[in-house]
Amino acid sequence: MTEEKGLNKVRQMEEDWEKNLAKKYEKKPGFRLPKSQTESEISLKPVYTPLDVADIEYSDIGMPGSYPYIRGIYPLTYQYQPWMTQQIHGYARAEETRKRTEKLSEEGMKGFGGAVLFIVPDLASTYGYDPDDITAKGMVGLSGVSVDTEEDIGIICDGYDLSKTRVGFSTKITCLPMLATYIVYAKKQGYKPHQLNGQSQNRRKISWLGQNTRDHPPKEQLKLQLELIKYCVENMPRWNHTNLCGYVAGENCASPAQEMAFMLSEAIELIECGIKTGLDPDDMVPRFSAQMHMGMDFFEEICKLRAFRRMWAKTMKERFQCKKASSHQFRIHVHTGGINLTAQQPHNNITRAALQVLASVLGGTQSIHTSSYDEAISLPSEEAAITALRVNQVVLHETGVSKVCDPLGGSYYVEWLTDRLEKEAWKIVDEIEGRGGFTGCMETGWLWNLLDQRIKAWRQEVDEEKRVIIGVNKYKHLETLDVPEFTIDQQEIEKHAIERIVRWKRTRNQGEVKAALKGVEDAAGEYTSIEQAGLLMPKMIDAAEAKCTIGEITEVLFQVYGNSFPY
Repeated sequence: MTEEKGLNKVRQMEEDWEKNLAKKYEKKPGFRLPKSQTESEISLKPVYTPLDVADIEYSDIGMPGSYPYIRGIYPLTYQYQPWMTQQIHGYARAEETRKRTEKLSEEGMKGFGGAVLFIVPDLASTYGYDPDDITAKGMVGLSGVSVDTEEDIGIICDGYDLSKTRVGFSTKITCLPMLATYIVYAKKQGYKPHQLNGQSQNRRKISWLGQNTRDHPPKEQLKLQLELIKYCVENMPRWNHTNLCGYVAGENCASPAQEMAFMLSEAIELIECGIKTGLDPDDMVPRFSAQMHMGMDFFEEICKLRAFRRMWAKTMKERFQCKKASSHQFRIHVHTGGINLTAQQPHNNITRAALQVLASVLGGTQSIHTSSYDEAISLPSEEAAITALRVNQVVLHETGVSKVCDPLGGSYYVEWLTDRLEKEAWKIVDEIEGRGGFTGCMETGWLWNLLDQRIKAWRQEVDEEKRVIIGVNKYKHLETLDVPEFTIDQQEIEKHAIERIVRWKRTRNQGEVKAALKGVEDAAGEYTSIEQAGLLMPKMIDAAEAKCTIGEITEVLFQVYGNSFPY
C-alpha cells in the first residue's frame, strides 16, 4: 500500500530503531527482544510498519459497505443504526422470563426497529424432555426457562407484534419442534409464516461437539439441519434459518482461527447440501447468521470479525457464484466470552465485558449479547443483567467509537493481523475439507480432538501461571467478596411446570395426538437422504396443532434416528 521509495525510507527507519534499541538495552544482561503470540499462535513483533502491509492491496480492504466487506457490511455503521443489544435470557417459568424481558426492554434492550425476544430454554427443554419426564427431574427452570408447549410460548410472546418482533429460542436438538410450535402459536394470532421475523439456532452439530449434549449421529443431525433450512427458505423468508455458532467452539478453547474455520466449513457443507435439495444459494445464504465468541485477545478478536467477513464474501461470490449483495454480506452477532468470567473477584467481569463489547464494536458487529458479571456464580440477577446492558450503552454514548466506520482500519498491525489470521483460518478450512468435511471430521473425532488439545493446554497454562487471570492466579484475595447469588426455588418451579403440562395433556384429543406423532414417525422414516428434505416439517406442524409437546415430538425423532454422544 506504499510506493517503493517510501518503503525504503521505512526500512531505514526500522534499521535505525533496532540499532537504538540494541544500544539502549545492551547493558542489561540477558536482554532479548520480547516475543509473544496471539491465541491462534501467530508470532508477533514488537512494532508494525508499512513494510508489513506492503503486499496488501487496498482493494482487498475496500470501503465500508463494499465488497469484500472487511470494513463492515453497511456504508455507515453505528452512525446510522446502533448495534442490537440482544440479551439472551431465561429462567424458571415463562412468567418469570416474561417479567425479565419487560424489565430489560424498559432498560434499553431492543432490536432493529422493534422488540427482541431471544429466549434460552432450560436444561430439560434443551435436551428434549418434558417436565413430567423422570429424566427432567432437577433440570426444570435451571439455566433457562421451561418451554414445552404453545402455552409457554404464548406467555412469553402474547401482546407483541410478531411481524416486527425478533423472536428466537436458543435451542439445539429441539429446533424443529420448537419452530413448528411457534408457527402454530403465531397462526392462531393471525400471522402467516412468511410474516415472522427471528431465528432458529439450528446449530446442533457444533453444540453436540462442544457441549456433550445428547443428539443423533452426525449425518442424521445434518439431515435435520437441512430440513429446517429447506422449510424456512421456502416459507419463512424473514427467518434466519441457521446460526453458525463459533461461540460454542470458543467456549471450548478454540483459537480465533479455529473458530472461523469451523464456522465457514460447516456453512460450506450446508450450502452444498442445500443445493442438492434444490435450493438456490442466493435464496439460502442471506439467512445464515452467526454467534461468534468474543475472547480477551483484544486485537485478534477485532481482526477475527474483519477477516471472517472477507472470507465469507469471497466464498459466496467465488465458490458459490452468489449474485446478491446480501449473500456476500455476513451479519455477525457476538456473545461475550463466558469462559473469561471468574467466580473470584466477579466485579472484574464488568471490565472484561466492557473490553469485549468495545472489541466487538471496533470489529463491526451487528448485535451483542453481553454476559453478566455474576454468571460464574449463578443465574444472572436482574441487577447484573441491567449492568450488562449499561456496558453497551456507555460504549455507544460515551466513548465516541461509533462516530467513525472501522476506526482501526489502516492500522499497520490490525491490517497485517487481519490478513495473517485469515490465512491461518484458510489452512484449517482446507484441512477439514481434505478430511471429509465438517460432518466427516465429527464422525472421526478429529474436531473433538482439536478442542480437547486446546482445553488441556489452556488448563495447563493457567495452572502454571503462564496465562494470567486476574483474581484466579494473580492478584488474588484471600477473603471472599460478597456477591449475592441469584437463586430460584427449583423444586417449586418444577412442580408448577409439571402441573401445567399435565393439564395441557389432559385437554387434548389423544387419538389426534397419537395419529400426529405417527405422522412424524412415518415422515422421519421416509426421510433417508438429504435430497428428500421437506418431508418432515409439515408433519411436525400438524403435531403441534394436535397439541403434541416439544418433548414428545423430539422423542419420536430419537426413536427413528437414534442417539449418539460425542467422543
